[in-house]
Amino acid sequence: MLAADTPFYFFGSHNSQDKDVLLECADIPDKQTAHLWIQDYKATQQVDWNINLITVQHGQIVNTIPSKATIDGVNNALLYTYALHEQKFPLPILHSVKRHLLLNTYRCIRTVLTFCTRTQYRSQIRPTLNGIHPFAHKIKSLQIIDFKEINSFEAKYTADVNIWKAIAFYLGQTLALWQGIEIYTKDDLVKHFPAFEKFIYRQELAQENIQYLQQMKDLFVEKLQEMDFQNTATSILSLGEEKINMDLEIAIA
Repeated sequence: MLAADTPFYFFGSHNSQDKDVLLECADIPDKQTAHLWIQDYKATQQVDWNINLITVQHGQIVNTIPSKATIDGVNNALLYTYALHEQKFPLPILHSVKRHLLLNTYRCIRTVLTFCTRTQYRSQIRPTLNGIHPFAHKIKSLQIIDFKEINSFEAKYTADVNIWKAIAFYLGQTLALWQGIEIYTKDDLVKHFPAFEKFIYRQELAQENIQYLQQMKDLFVEKLQEMDFQNTATSILSLGEEKINMDLEIAIA
């Protein structure tokens, strides 16, 4: 279990509606045990935080669960946004790490597709998410989605406004990362993509806002189609020198 004095760190946007928190553990257990630890900590400490567990070695995050983002993304997010929050414990991160473009791109694609699995596109999307399929199938599934035709995401526990916000953030963050720009806060994303403002701040959306998001998604797909992805093994995907296991969603090179 997590002790009451477990070091914790707030990170992300300073003006977020939620409190995103990283709790530092020497060793992280399996997902099921980690979930129990987190629920117990929230109950005993009486906090309503979005909690991830992290392990830090030599000033760098080496593991995180549940995987709110990739390990490299969580490391740099804490490093760059730590100062935006009032903190109780000193920053454990000593340096930034190189971002893994392929893994973050894959996570973006899979996340957007997952959000759309209860829409009218479910029959095309679900087969590419269940089990292992060629990566090209995921790109094709993403291509067919027309946000202008989605009236509701029909999610059981997440409001549509939160899903629109998440999709815009993932797309914007990934497109910026391709340009060598790392974005970890809502304000920075809106500075880079002003037309995403209503999505990011959960404001009422007009059709022109949805149209812009659709254009950015189409641009994202176009760029994906120009990239030289190699899907030589069932679950292994590579791009240049980078390589990931799609099934485990981890970087292996």
